Amino acid sequence: MILGYSILGHDNGYFMLGKADLPECARYMDVYRINKVNLQKEFHNIKRNLSYTYDGFAIVTEKFREFCEKGGYGGLEFVALSGSQPYFWFKIHTVVEFDPVRKQTRFEEFNAKCNGYAEIIGADPVLLKNNPVLADGFYRTDLCFGSDSRKSPAYCVGVETRRKLLAAGFKEIVFDEILDE
Repeated sequence: MILGYSILGHDNGYFMLGKADLPECARYMDVYRINKVNLQKEFHNIKRNLSYTYDGFAIVTEKFREFCEKGGYGGLEFVALSGSQPYFWFKIHTVVEFDPVRKQTRFEEFNAKCNGYAEIIGADPVLLKNNPVLADGFYRTDLCFGSDSRKSPAYCVGVETRRKLLAAGFKEIVFDEILDE
């Protein structure tokens, strides 16, 4: 049975943060724990409504933000970025539990002082604990995946949300099924 969909966008050619902008333990943190953007960075001519910086930040357009606001989707935050066009860091606060045991996710190089891992590998396909059917809405996994400070969660939507996104013309978003297997 399909529980929902993970949503993916393409790289947009930008980095959000430089090394100088990172806290001491950044290597063991993720974009949500770092929780900052570089307002000196200017974003221009991003062609897709949902894309990702090379360091793991989900960036959306004004069209995407308006879709979410008109749809009444809660648990979302849009952090305005600098540039000639309105772009936003897309933050999802509604969390679902990822199942790292079933997925056999690897956790590499734990740092006790920083309370984090240098790498968390194995997000695809997304497997959820207790196999909840995702209601119409946006979700992120409790685990963030990737290397060093570039770790970010898997973003997910309910089946109805996918239908609405496609009907609204967001054809460039890649949807991967989240199954209950």
